[in-house]
Amino acid sequence: MLFKLCFTLLFCVSFSLGAFADENQQHDFLVVASEHPLLQYQEEGVNKGPTIEILQGVLKETQFKAEVSFMPWARAFATAKHNRNTLILSIIKTPARTPDFHWLIKVSKSARVFISLASKPNNYVENITQAKEKVIAVRLGSAEHNELLSKGFSEQKNLYIVSSDEQMVHLLAHGRVDLVYTDPNNVLKHLKSSGQGNIAINHKRITPEDQRFSYIAANKNTDKDIIKQLQQAARKFEKTAEYSYLLTK
Repeated sequence: MLFKLCFTLLFCVSFSLGAFADENQQHDFLVVASEHPLLQYQEEGVNKGPTIEILQGVLKETQFKAEVSFMPWARAFATAKHNRNTLILSIIKTPARTPDFHWLIKVSKSARVFISLASKPNNYVENITQAKEKVIAVRLGSAEHNELLSKGFSEQKNLYIVSSDEQMVHLLAHGRVDLVYTDPNNVLKHLKSSGQGNIAINHKRITPEDQRFSYIAANKNTDKDIIKQLQQAARKFEKTAEYSYLLTK
C-alpha cells in the first residue's frame, strides 16, 4: 500500500512538472505592454490595436510564439529593461533608453504637446517657460515624465504623477490639473471612450520637434538567435503593404 501511495504521488508530481514545462515551452519569450487606446489594448479579453497586429505580422515570419501581458507602464518598462528574452510594446525611443534595448520595428509616430481644456483659456501655453507655471499630469516612468524632469520640471512643484493615461485625462477633464503632456489624439480617444467626447481641448500647432516615434523593442540581453530572427522578420515585414497601412492606422 505504501509503495502504491509513493508511486501515485511521484506520478502526480512528475505529471504536474511536465505539464508546467510544456506550458512554458509554448512561448519563446515574454511580451509586456501597457494599454494605449491608439496602439495596443484589450477588448473583451482580446488583444487589439495596430501594434498588436504589427507584432503578429513579425511573428508570422518566424516560428516563435508569444503572449502579451498587459500591466501598468512603470512595471512593463522595468520588466523589459531588467529581464532577458523580454519584448515591450510600444516604447518611445529616447537617447537614455537606446542602449538598453534592441529596437526591432517602428510602430507609430505621435506628438507630444501641452494640452489644456478649451473651456479654460488661461491654461493654454505655447512653451516650456509658460508650462512650468502650471500643474501637469504625466504618467509615471514614461518618456514624457523623464523628458519634463530633464527640462527642470519638478514633482514637488508642477508635475502630478499618475499610473495610467486614463487617470491623466480624467484629471484634465475634471479640472484637477491644468495640462497634460501627450498626443492630442490620445486625449480625444480617452475622452470619447469615457463618454466625454463633447469636451474640447486646446494646444499649440504641432511641429517636427514635437514628433516622437514608438517601437517594439527587446531587452538588450535577449538570446542572440531570437534577436537575429526577429530582426530579419521585422525587415521583411516592413516591406509589406500591411505594415505601411498599420503604421498610419
